[in-house]
Amino acid sequence: MNLLDINRRSIPALPWDSGEKIPWNNPEFSQRMLENHLSQQHDWASRRLVVIQRQVEWISQQLPDKQAKILDLGCGPGLYTGMLAKLGYHCVGVDFSPASIAYATEQAKKQQINVEYVLADIRDYQSDQKFDLIMLTFGEFNVFTASDAEQILANATWLLNDHGILVVEVHTYDEVRRQGESLSSWQSHETGLFSTSPHLLLQENYWDEQQATATTRYLIIETQQGNVLEYGSTMQAYTESQYLSMLEHCGLKMTRQLTPEQWPVGETFTDKLIVYVGYK
Repeated sequence: MNLLDINRRSIPALPWDSGEKIPWNNPEFSQRMLENHLSQQHDWASRRLVVIQRQVEWISQQLPDKQAKILDLGCGPGLYTGMLAKLGYHCVGVDFSPASIAYATEQAKKQQINVEYVLADIRDYQSDQKFDLIMLTFGEFNVFTASDAEQILANATWLLNDHGILVVEVHTYDEVRRQGESLSSWQSHETGLFSTSPHLLLQENYWDEQQATATTRYLIIETQQGNVLEYGSTMQAYTESQYLSMLEHCGLKMTRQLTPEQWPVGETFTDKLIVYVGYK
């Protein structure tokens, strides 16, 4: 891509189609992302440990048998699974970030805790094991197309033991729309998540009312080399009734929404993330 291509770019950006997908599974990119996951200065990549600890406490209250099996879909660097394994649970974490999985695996060995980490796309994950609780947190659910999201729910339900628990943390409809309607911005960086060399970052956001999607385009102009990179990400918005319908359709017998006291989302995400718990 070159500077002329920026002028020829599609406006609005097309959901799941504009630019390359953010390379979460690229080794170098994932290593830069890992630094953000581990930071205790912000919550935008992973939550700070003080918030995770309170969520882990809720999980442990649901599973009095400390030998229970837990699956974390999109586990990142293993912040949840590490805490849960220290309580005695057998944990499996799945993520397609090589740096996060490498870090989590190393930490498990150092701390001698019972965690199995799998480098895989959660859409493709298969297992012979059955789990007592499966979790998909931090709004990751919304980055998938509706068909992929439904498949993830169906697979997760199949992997649950009878009376197993599915915990899904999702974005509110209004939050996805807010992101899509946010103003575009320019930023100048000496180094950053998308490039280690000086660059300009243009971020454009688009809300598609008909498809209920928020698409963000990232244009990275490397000022020394003159390279232009384009990435895109899309989030699907759902209403509360749509969420409940999807959870029921995948075979869960009962679903409820957790309160902020039961599952704090952190200050940054108050009124932006909600948590549903389904029972098989």
